[in-house]
This record gives sequence, C-alpha cells and structure tokens, in this order.
Amino acid sequence: MAPREPDTDQFEDVARYPRVILASVGIPWTGHDTVMEDLFRDEVRAHLGAGVRHLYIFGTAGEGYAVTDRTFDEVCRLFLNEMTGPDAHPMVGVISLSMRTVIERIERAIDMGASAFQISLPSWGTLNDRELTTFFREVVGRFPEASFVHYNLPRAGRVLEPTDYARLAAEHPNLVGAKNGTSNIVMLHDLLTQAPQLRQFYTELGFPQGCQVGPAGYLMSLTTMNMAIGVRFFEAGIRRDWATLFRIQAESLDIFAELVGGGGAEVGSSPFPGAKPHMDGAYEKLLAKVHDPRFPLRLLPPYQGTTDEAYEEFVRRVRAKLPHWLEDPAGAMR
Repeated sequence: MAPREPDTDQFEDVARYPRVILASVGIPWTGHDTVMEDLFRDEVRAHLGAGVRHLYIFGTAGEGYAVTDRTFDEVCRLFLNEMTGPDAHPMVGVISLSMRTVIERIERAIDMGASAFQISLPSWGTLNDRELTTFFREVVGRFPEASFVHYNLPRAGRVLEPTDYARLAAEHPNLVGAKNGTSNIVMLHDLLTQAPQLRQFYTELGFPQGCQVGPAGYLMSLTTMNMAIGVRFFEAGIRRDWATLFRIQAESLDIFAELVGGGGAEVGSSPFPGAKPHMDGAYEKLLAKVHDPRFPLRLLPPYQGTTDEAYEEFVRRVRAKLPHWLEDPAGAMR
C-alpha cells in the first residue's frame, strides 16, 4: 500500500519538494566490481512494491563516491529504465572531488532522462563561504531545469547550517531539499523553520522530533531491512501519531545498537574484524541483505564490508529482541 498523502491542513507547507519517503537503492556488486543487474532491478521493484516511490542511487549505500564514469552511466541507465511511470520518481546522486566531474555526470544523466539530483560538497578540502557559493552557482545554477537535494554530511568536511540553507534557497529556486541525519533537536528545529522552502529529510534518529516542528520528510535508513515498518513510521508522522512514531524510533535505536554497537557488526569483533570504523555503506548493505538474502555484502575496493558471520549474528540478535522486524507484510518470518 502506498503511503497516504499529507494532510496539508496540519501544517503550512511551503517546501518545493513533496513530503515523502526518500530511500536509497543499494548497488549489488559481483566479485569483479560489476553491477548484478537482475538483483539491482529487483531492489528497485521491491521498494516500489512497498509503496516507496521516491528513490535515489549513488548516495552512501550506492557508493557514489567510488564509481567510475562507466559504472555511473551503466547503473544510471538501469535505474532510469526501471523507474518509469507516473508513480516512480528517480533521483541520481553525484559525489566527486571534482566539480567538473559533477557537472559532466549531471549532463549525461539529463541526456538519459534524469531531472532530479542529489549532490554533496567536494571533500578534499573544506569549502569556505566563497567556495560554497561558487559550487552551488556552477552546479545548481547551471541546470535550472533540474531539481537538487543537498546531502548534508560530515564526510564532506562542512555541514551546512540552517542559515546557509536559507541563503542558498533564496539564491537557487531549484534547490528543493536536504538530507540531514542529525539527531540534534536544535538543528532539526532550525532547519525546518529557517529554510521552509526546502524539504528536510530526517532519518529514524530525528523524524519524530522533526514532525513536532513541521512537515519533515522521511529518509529511510534502518527500516531498509523492513520497508513496511518504514511506511508505517512515515504515515504515523503524517498523522502526528506520536505513540507510534516514538515506539518505532525506540525500536530503531535498538536496531542501531545491534548493528554498530554490541551486535555482530561491531568493528573489531571476531565476526567483523577491522581496525577502524567501516564505511556507512557496509551497514546499509547488511540491512539490504535482511530483506533480500541474495544481496552481497561487498563494497567496492579498497573498502571493507561486513561479513556473512556478522550478518547471521545480527539477524540472530534481532530475532531474539525484535522479531517483528524480520516479518514480511503478511506476517511470515523471513
């Protein structure tokens, strides 16, 4: 069942992008670092079948920072071919240290039929205010026919503040939203109130608190492993059903603890060896494998993914603590 449309009587909603669930489609890789086309198509279809219609590629889970131009073009074509019809809304992520590469990839994706993009700041050096202005002018301002969502994350070196978004939104009418994974309640509040033109997408860590302030969008993260729970979470936000929102958030925090805290995916543990924190995409791949056990855990080299042992331990812990997170919509255990 598709998520219900927002009740616009509840909030004054002036954002340029609809209030929806935004979700990433991970890329399954073969041992030769090529995309597993059939499984990738199944991933897209699984999201659409769950009622999650606004999908993007090449964020964290899609390893947009690691793909070559050839792989970018190949996956982009596959994605856009699957995301057809009036109820499918594709978005293409573009991450690069080179602004020129960002521009060229957007140009090629537009030629393939894309019109919505997700961008991150170049991260070799943290951008100052002048460089930030230049980047948005040269990228967002260059393509007035396209819409842009900014991926606001610490890996980029600079996390944009609400005042930054207020200024950029005024300068660029095709800047329509931002992804913010923060749980800082002051930041959550100020993003919604100081730049209301932009749809702010929050994960399970901040979506309920955002809904208390204004019409936050939902960035599906931990509920990737059970999209039906993610849809219920989003709909609870639309209804302002606080009991359901905070119950699912509390469960999500338990899932998060098992995933990257005391569970089988703990960095440095026996089933998940490593001397440093893993790339975020490693955990995203594990969550994708929960809803489709065929999904490989491999990350593009040189980055280390999780292991099958870590996956099995994670599932065991979730089954013991939150078994309904492993049920399909019909109530059957995965």
